[in-house]
Amino acid sequence: MAPRSVWKGYLKLSLVNCAVALYPAVTEARAVHFHRINRKTGNRLRIHLFDEETNQEVEKDDQAKGYEIAKGEMVEVTEEELDNVRLEATHIMEINRFVDRNEVDPLFFDRPYYLSPDDKPSQEAFQVIREAMARRKLAALSTVVMHQREHIVLLEPRDAGLMATVLRWPYEVRGDEEVFADLTAAPKLDKDLLEVADALVERKLGAFDPAEFHDRYEESLRTLLEAKKAGKKAPKAPKAPAATKPTGILEALRLSLQQEGAPTERRRPAASAAKAPAAKARKTAAARRTATKR
Repeated sequence: MAPRSVWKGYLKLSLVNCAVALYPAVTEARAVHFHRINRKTGNRLRIHLFDEETNQEVEKDDQAKGYEIAKGEMVEVTEEELDNVRLEATHIMEINRFVDRNEVDPLFFDRPYYLSPDDKPSQEAFQVIREAMARRKLAALSTVVMHQREHIVLLEPRDAGLMATVLRWPYEVRGDEEVFADLTAAPKLDKDLLEVADALVERKLGAFDPAEFHDRYEESLRTLLEAKKAGKKAPKAPKAPAATKPTGILEALRLSLQQEGAPTERRRPAASAAKAPAAKARKTAAARRTATKR
């Protein structure tokens, strides 16, 4: 079943526009979530708000939003005041600029969505915009208002539609100057180190296949819950292998090269199966859950 759209409006490029809908591209619905419960009764707990000075519970009608302007000093902000500064939802996603996708720093990527025409009459205009971007291998920058807040959106062709990635605002991204301050810009490394490192990298080259990776903690949680449901004791997770302690970097690289063995044939995904890895990953995860239940 297709996911429900989280936003509907119009994609606009100059005088060209089409009705579109935005759909979540990721979900946390299948992840294990816990509730706080009373250990004695097994009942779920509910949160109540208390005044930190009087220690009295505050009724909902007396609760308000406040901003701390100084230590221990709050200023109340009313819902009416917030309504006055909230952005009006225009339901228009206007393309402001076309850019090289590689120029957008991944640090700004936040949440991915799928963008698709919302009705048949809009399909032709949508495909014209998408095809123009695909032919020039460009992405587009736009803005959209969702939940009373404005967001920057990066649009790029994906299969027959568009992927819309909500970007973080510049004030949300931290610089790396302090973190990398002690690193030298261009360290002078020994030639032997680089040659062995290059050989190790070559042995490990391959295509990205998300189905090869497993969320071992999530799998262990589900095994635990299935065991508890059946009244059994869940097996302990296997211990991680102990770390080796070579005498130096060069020895560690050489030992790693020996462990890798002969280089394997490099796999490349078929051009016509661009979305196969994600589909394969979902099928593999579903099969693993089914096997766990059995």
